[in-house]
Amino acid sequence: MGKIRKRKVNKGDNIESTSNDEELPVDSKENAIQTMIDQIQTANVEEKYCGLQTFAMLIESSGSLEQMIDRGIVKIVAPLLFDPASSIRNAAAGSLRNLSAVSLDMCDLLMEHDIMTPLICYFHEYTESWSPDVNSKTKDEDTDTMIQCTNLLLNLCESSGLAVKYVGNSRLLDIFTRYLDISTFGKEIVIAILQCLFVIVEDNLLAKEKVRSSSERQLTELLLLESSDPTTLFIKTLAGGVIITIGGNNIDALPIDVMNQIFAVLAKTLSVDHRVACNQLSSSVPLGDVAGKVEALKGKEALQLQNQINSVAHILESQKCAIEIIANICSCEGDAVGSTEGPDSSDSDEETADDVSSNGEGSLLYEDVIPAVILEALISIDILNKVWTRTQLPAENVLMILNEYEDTQLVNKKIHSLQVRALLCMNNLLLGLPTDYLGGINGIYRFWVEAGKLAFKQNSKNFDLLEAATAAMRAALNKITNINRAKPASESNLFSDLALSDIEIMLTGIKECQVPAIRANLFRMIGILALLLINNLNETTSEVIRCITEFILEQALKENEVWVLAEAIDTLVDMYAEDETDQLAAKVQLVDKLAVLAPILKNKTRQQKNLPKDYKALVKTANSNLPRFIKYKKQRVSML
Repeated sequence: MGKIRKRKVNKGDNIESTSNDEELPVDSKENAIQTMIDQIQTANVEEKYCGLQTFAMLIESSGSLEQMIDRGIVKIVAPLLFDPASSIRNAAAGSLRNLSAVSLDMCDLLMEHDIMTPLICYFHEYTESWSPDVNSKTKDEDTDTMIQCTNLLLNLCESSGLAVKYVGNSRLLDIFTRYLDISTFGKEIVIAILQCLFVIVEDNLLAKEKVRSSSERQLTELLLLESSDPTTLFIKTLAGGVIITIGGNNIDALPIDVMNQIFAVLAKTLSVDHRVACNQLSSSVPLGDVAGKVEALKGKEALQLQNQINSVAHILESQKCAIEIIANICSCEGDAVGSTEGPDSSDSDEETADDVSSNGEGSLLYEDVIPAVILEALISIDILNKVWTRTQLPAENVLMILNEYEDTQLVNKKIHSLQVRALLCMNNLLLGLPTDYLGGINGIYRFWVEAGKLAFKQNSKNFDLLEAATAAMRAALNKITNINRAKPASESNLFSDLALSDIEIMLTGIKECQVPAIRANLFRMIGILALLLINNLNETTSEVIRCITEFILEQALKENEVWVLAEAIDTLVDMYAEDETDQLAAKVQLVDKLAVLAPILKNKTRQQKNLPKDYKALVKTANSNLPRFIKYKKQRVSML
């Protein structure tokens, strides 16, 4: 939910692809899939259940999964969500939920196969008046089905605006209200409902109004729960997030006691040491023998370990939720920031950040528009340190143990997901918090260095981490540039000794990275570095600027994504906007090379029309500015 995020990968049980059945002959696979389909379509409950179990297993194989999708498995399994047999509903819900957790593309595919119709039917038919019956033989099964279906809906709504629209046109928001009663439905169902509401109400005015009118009292009561165990803390954090969102993210407009309670919950949630919790869990995990075989725990020991796993998972999830809330608070502080900085959208803030730092004199800093009461609250709970601590992983041996034991592999993924979300939040904190609180330019520079270590030294193949870290590094440089603009005499010699070898890893990243957003971040970063060097022109810095310019020009010619090309061109225009760069512009033949890029940009703009709104704005700006800049710089260079 942090506004700098792109599309978010789900928090649920992501499935690792395995190759267990990849060695099977193609005809054997096809026979197995056909047998499974025949079983699922039979009237016999036991055979149907057996077929669903096979389906759940085959989801873990990418080869089999593709074949099943081609055979229309979604439309075969989905109607079983409202099968008369409780066991069949449960098996169908669990397998479809796992399928939705494979990837965002899989969620899109599920939408194409009309998953929402049977899913909505399930909620309308089985949950409108259902309550757990202690005397029912299927109580636990029905409860799990409810949770699985709610998590399936959550995954779909995070991936698709159409899924959110389905929800708005159904009775689901009226149904969900009754499930916020912990005493009746238990904590796990309440968590599932709150997670789903957290997503559904984010950009949906109708949903916000429905939830506000029907559930505001219940949400406030959840916020005031006295217990602070990880599960309850998770519920309180989610409730706070929903309250803020249904209020239009205008947290300072909430009653003062509610606002203070939310900040108290956020502080408590982020005060739990997630690394210690993970260390303790790794000490409880059974280790493998010499052959790598792990003997599974049984009885009481197994139950204790599962409870500990659930507890740590809730700690990680609640902290990720808290960080998303903080990111939202810092990116769109109600109408005040929204009206000053631009539209409230998931991808726009990063561009808005650049606008703030590059629009020239008179631009407002984020810290100038976030209400003082919110800044004071954030600083009072030591938010910078709390969020930055979430970017730090447990020890390598702890991660290894958690990843090797099957039941804790999901915890390992949640740890890395929390790290990524914390880096994305740091992006917003850097822009929103006062410079003095950040430690001045030197403090921001230290963060830039540390984020660079995470981006380029920890795991360069983790693209989510790379994107988040480079976005945060970019925000740090934007902040430094903004400070230098506001106070030209400030301590701005941090990069005066920067040599080409110091940015070599970023240049390599642009060449090799397959993720457009990371390339765009790196383009902008080396451009900002060049801008900072322009304030300290000498033989060394001029050579670095020249090399950066030629590199961007060379890579721009190879760039396939029009919005990344626009970012590269916009970076060059910013670099050479000042008149003291005329000599350098002439040396690198900037005008002639930009004249070559201009028609390429126009052509790609015509070819790639289906872009998100913010990318379209970036491309439009580049197309508008480039001809004017070429004309202006050509005149300047000709006078040398």
